[in-house]
Amino acid sequence: MSQQRQPRRIPRQAPVTKPPRVRRRLRTGGLYRWMRRFRIPLAVLLGVCAAAAALLAGEHSTAETTVAVRVTADVAAGDVLSAAVLEETEIDAAAVPGSHPLQMEDLLGETLAVALPAGALVHQTQLVGPGLLQGRPAGTVAVPVRPADTAIIGLLSPGQRVDVTASSDAPGAQEGSQRIAEAAPVLWIPQDESENWLGASSDARNVVILAVDAATAAQIAEASHSGRLHLTLVSGAD
Repeated sequence: MSQQRQPRRIPRQAPVTKPPRVRRRLRTGGLYRWMRRFRIPLAVLLGVCAAAAALLAGEHSTAETTVAVRVTADVAAGDVLSAAVLEETEIDAAAVPGSHPLQMEDLLGETLAVALPAGALVHQTQLVGPGLLQGRPAGTVAVPVRPADTAIIGLLSPGQRVDVTASSDAPGAQEGSQRIAEAAPVLWIPQDESENWLGASSDARNVVILAVDAATAAQIAEASHSGRLHLTLVSGAD
């Protein structure tokens, strides 16, 4: 009698257990917690700041302004102003002198007596012409001087001061030299013939325009016909 085969028993494997899930609660940053806690006072503070900024902007917009003219590039003394280097800008009226030209057309074609950097405002006192005497004492005149030694001209610029000395080689003239002007301000040094107030000449650039009184101007004119004029650079009036 054959034995009945028993079914093979497969051993059960123990169920695989997953590790317990750990739930971590992320903590929000301190700044976030602080903002949530004080959100209402913070909103009130921001509203007050916005209102203050609006008031300040309103006051600034009601400030009196005026139109001024400035240069858009560096310009040298002797340059002729044109629309290529000028522009109108709106600035605070308190920062502009009362005699400031308000239109760019007033400056077109004018010659600068001083160098100006880009962005600088242009004023009449910086131009060749009657504006150079603005602010000078009453009776001041502009007189051209052609020095015997023209090398001194390369050392001069508007605003510096010079002594004017006259010497004569004419027979019977007083020996030595005579100082006829002391610490005379230099107003302008023409750069070419077109800028010379004496008209076109071969030595138009060898002229210095000085500010002196009428009596001194007459002495300079007389000395220039009878002898030679010499300029000496000085530090200023005593």
